[in-house]
Amino acid sequence: MAEREREAHGVPEAERYHAEYVPLPGGEGASLAALQDAINENARHSWKLISVSHDPTSQGLFLIWDTTGFFSG
Repeated sequence: MAEREREAHGVPEAERYHAEYVPLPGGEGASLAALQDAINENARHSWKLISVSHDPTSQGLFLIWDTTGFFSG
């Protein structure tokens, strides 16, 4: 239904999920600062963090955000 509604209006709907890679520099303090910066930036959009996964091939994390908005509960 939603797909047909998008086609009918001719305007693409924004993607619901946003994936982000956060490289973590060496040192615990620098890593925490990089992660906190990424969280703060996307929280400004009122996005909800739904998944965090470590990249086994590097020193980084994948963050997955739900862009439909923040809710608590």
